[in-house]
Amino acid sequence: MMKSCLASLPFIDTMLCGAERILIASDFDGTLCPIADLPSGVRVAPATLEILRLVATSRRFTLAVISGRALEDIRYRLPLDIVFSGNHGLEISGRGLSFQHPEARQLRPAVVAACEALTEGLRQWPGVWVEDKGLTATLHFRKVEERHHNAVLFAARYSLGPFGSRIALRVGNQALEVRPRVLWDKGSALAYILEHAGPFDACICIGDDRTDETMFRANMNQVNIKVGPTNRTAATHCLADPFEVSVFLSHILGFRNTPAAIDVMAHASI
Repeated sequence: MMKSCLASLPFIDTMLCGAERILIASDFDGTLCPIADLPSGVRVAPATLEILRLVATSRRFTLAVISGRALEDIRYRLPLDIVFSGNHGLEISGRGLSFQHPEARQLRPAVVAACEALTEGLRQWPGVWVEDKGLTATLHFRKVEERHHNAVLFAARYSLGPFGSRIALRVGNQALEVRPRVLWDKGSALAYILEHAGPFDACICIGDDRTDETMFRANMNQVNIKVGPTNRTAATHCLADPFEVSVFLSHILGFRNTPAAIDVMAHASI
């Protein structure tokens, strides 16, 4: 049964007490920062960024951010020495790692053509726009009235019908993820990081979206934290929002009751 993460801190502390090396794998949008109407509008709170910097420089923790964003985009928004994984795990870089899924790279022309087909096929909805992220793409419809969402999804699937087995679709948070059809996801990226950046004694996964469920399933018997609504998830614990994620991270860093922690958390919502 899902448990409140903050209410379960003593239990989590016990799980982690003997772990000398811990991997923290986190999503970005909706997890480390609130979701914005436009991807370019997201902002990581300065206090959250400071907590992440402390995690990144800790000898005990390794931080990996596994996002649907392009690799360079997420690297720009988090100027830290951590592991970055973009495009739902299809590319990984940082802390000595360098990976790009070879089959996904070969299917890049199909993703470009899919973006063109979506742009042409969904012109009747002005609030719809297509984000080309290199190895993948995202159809955003957050600005479209909710009553039209099903129609947008139907039109999108119809537009991408000719691409057959080359393209895979997955519905996200008011978005449709367009990916090359390869056997790889965020869970695969987590497994790659665990193997090539480890060994680790424990792993904590944090995410808010359907696409993060593959991470949770790849991290069975460890701490998996769902941020936001908790309907049908493989996570073991939950947090309400990115602010509570910052509270949790500050706690496991072991400095929650120090003057530095009090100052950081006092400004975490700024």
